[in-house]
Amino acid sequence: MKKILLSCVVLALIATASCKKSSETPKLIPIPPVEIPPVISNKKLIEVADFKIGAAVKVASLQGDASFASTVKSEYNQITAEYEMKMNFIWTADNVYDFSKVDYLINFAQQNNLAVHGHALLWYQSFPDWLKNAGLDSVAFENKVKTYIQTYVGRYKGKVRSWDVANEIFNDDGTLRVESQIQGRFKDPIGFVGRCFKYAHDADPDAKLFYNDYNVVLASGKRTAMKNMAIRFKKAGVQIDGLGEQFHYRISTSQSQINSGFADLASSGLLIHISEADCKVNVNDSPAYVLNDVDKQKQSDFFKNIAKLYNALPANQKFAITTWGVTDKSTWLRNSTNGNKEYPLLFDENYNKKPAYTGFLAGLN
Repeated sequence: MKKILLSCVVLALIATASCKKSSETPKLIPIPPVEIPPVISNKKLIEVADFKIGAAVKVASLQGDASFASTVKSEYNQITAEYEMKMNFIWTADNVYDFSKVDYLINFAQQNNLAVHGHALLWYQSFPDWLKNAGLDSVAFENKVKTYIQTYVGRYKGKVRSWDVANEIFNDDGTLRVESQIQGRFKDPIGFVGRCFKYAHDADPDAKLFYNDYNVVLASGKRTAMKNMAIRFKKAGVQIDGLGEQFHYRISTSQSQINSGFADLASSGLLIHISEADCKVNVNDSPAYVLNDVDKQKQSDFFKNIAKLYNALPANQKFAITTWGVTDKSTWLRNSTNGNKEYPLLFDENYNKKPAYTGFLAGLN
């Protein structure tokens, strides 16, 4: 390319010199700009990343949407159930479990060489009604939960790579979430959560165990509470392997704030899981919103930034980046206010790769 440009310059100088000899005003011959085509990579996400690339999935989508299943098998190497591995979908009555959806998901994963991240054993919104209404004291309640965890984790021992043992127990300021089943029942809720980590570890000693929450990189109080809990567990001999940050953010979220919060989270030294990533473009939830190129680029920059952040982690802290869904047409955000005007993922409604995919791939590189 340099040789071509140099030749053009030489020709221009020769032409100019000829004009001088004939006493004419020198004329500069314009050199047209050289268009450099963009580098297009045919590599897939899982071919570039040195850690797992995960997606949240629904069994109905795996069964009934061939394009969904094909994209999962092609672009991802880890899956998480969007909701079908949560307690209220499995524990239908005392000593009664419905594992049919989980069995399907596990079999799909094994047939297609996909890892499985279990989500989630404890979540305040997933306790089944029969358990909440059983009138149990703290000892009886914990015994029930212990049996559930050990039955569940033990059933999939060696088949589920990792578990979110607990999900969303802290407020943004670091205080415990006020809810009836854990915070409202135990004098030491963190102690109860720690024992649940132990029950999961006893059922499958090889599984990686995580605490998962949202808004972590923006809320310093929540980060501090999570790190302090991990320190407490470690001192007590309770296994906790990693921390999950959901990464449900917007194109308007400050990248510098994300970066500094992420660095603070990583200072825990534990495995870090970007566990539920998506990026809202319709930041005002407007029913009149129209997806545009400017917002597509902002979303691309968001995904590129988080991939670069994650790549910069020490190798022993990299676990996975999981997007919360695969295609815009089935994102959980479309069930929220004006959600039909939301486009938060890497693939559009027709499974075409969006600029967000390109940005994410570039960040992984």
